[in-house]
Amino acid sequence: MKRNLVLNFNFWRTTSLYGFGFLGLRLISFILVPIYTNLLTPSDTGVIFIIYTFLAFLNTLYSRGMDASLFKYFNEKDSSEVVSTSIIYSVKYGACISSLLILFFFFYSDSLSLPFENIFILGLTLVLFCDMISSRCLNILRLLNRPQYYIFSCFFSVGVSLILNVYFINFLKMGLNGAIIAIIFSALFQFFILSPVFFKSLNIRFYNLKLLYKMKKTGLPFIPAAVFLILIELADRWMIGILSPNGTADVGLYGSAYKFGSLIMLCVKGFNLNWQPYYLKGYNQVKFYKIGTLFLFFLIAMATFISLLWPLLFKFLIGPLYWKGGIIIPIISISYVFYGLFILQMPSIYLKNKENWAPVFWGSGLLMNLICNYFLIIYIGYYGAAFSTLLSYMTMSFFLYYKNRKWMPINYNYNLIGIVFIISMAFIVFQYNFNIGPESNRVYFFSIGFSFLYLSLMTPFAIYMKNKL
Repeated sequence: MKRNLVLNFNFWRTTSLYGFGFLGLRLISFILVPIYTNLLTPSDTGVIFIIYTFLAFLNTLYSRGMDASLFKYFNEKDSSEVVSTSIIYSVKYGACISSLLILFFFFYSDSLSLPFENIFILGLTLVLFCDMISSRCLNILRLLNRPQYYIFSCFFSVGVSLILNVYFINFLKMGLNGAIIAIIFSALFQFFILSPVFFKSLNIRFYNLKLLYKMKKTGLPFIPAAVFLILIELADRWMIGILSPNGTADVGLYGSAYKFGSLIMLCVKGFNLNWQPYYLKGYNQVKFYKIGTLFLFFLIAMATFISLLWPLLFKFLIGPLYWKGGIIIPIISISYVFYGLFILQMPSIYLKNKENWAPVFWGSGLLMNLICNYFLIIYIGYYGAAFSTLLSYMTMSFFLYYKNRKWMPINYNYNLIGIVFIISMAFIVFQYNFNIGPESNRVYFFSIGFSFLYLSLMTPFAIYMKNKL
């Protein structure tokens, strides 16, 4: 019993550390928004956001699904062989892709009419290469269970990025060029911090071509899967701008509220940083049952608290022009609860060699997202985009649950979780029916009062789970 408690404590401690590090990486996107919007022109800010989107898509191309293969084979093969093969291939593959991109932009940069100097193309290509190597090194740290190093590198990168952006944009008045230079140097500094991991892993003696072939084959389906996930997260803004009656104004309302709702996404992805290397060590029904049930309980509770407190948060943090957009926060929060359920069921994809199904699951979510966005945004605006996000993640989670009944049934305490979910939804719907927004005089009573009442009802469930799990 004592040993199980220690194991559970270590798991959640490591999970919280990874979540903290991931939060640091994501935090930079929140911090830089006021810097860009106050010190750059709207057009320059738009270019920066386009660059970040462009880099996100190309990172998927650079990755080539190698991260997924790294996790799958780390515990099945000689770990030194797997790590070295992954690193050496990444260097060779990344160098080839970077060279092709440089050649493309060298010949076609004039016709593209880029709003910045051509020399920055070389720098941004270097960013892609460094980010790929850094990502591989961060995943190696996860596999080696070194969360402290992981956190340090993440927050170092965030700190450097913030300092450089302020220095180049605010003090040197370099505008867009300064922001791009900050992006380039931030990537270089992160690579520098992770260079000990890189050089320790770089050993030509362990480079295995047969293993590489298996890793490439395993990782290939995750390329379209990653692209589909990015499209699920970004397509709604694009479609709101086109289909919504208010166009870009609704994009602004939706985007500001989405960031608050997506706080649950940070919890999910932070959890997955520890969950993935954990379940790849092997299937254990008892441990999976305990971890999954506790995680779903925590996720639902967090989503409910954010849904109850959003009017109060908006009143103090967000300008009045954006208040009406906050109504979508409960929908987005619950959406990521279902994404968490999807993540919990992913062990079967790796452990039962069902990698070819990965793009099918993410593709089903994307298809649902695009169809619902097209029809719902026309009629109910950005509310439709929020419901589309919810339906897409529900589709993915239920689809994978259906397949897992045959592949590898993962039984969590769905009865208990179902009761908690129904109670939570009742609170959210009740507050929604009272139309309590940031402008209401009753916002303090309802947001704080309902939160304490919800906490008092959830406490017995938490005690029961502590005793039973």
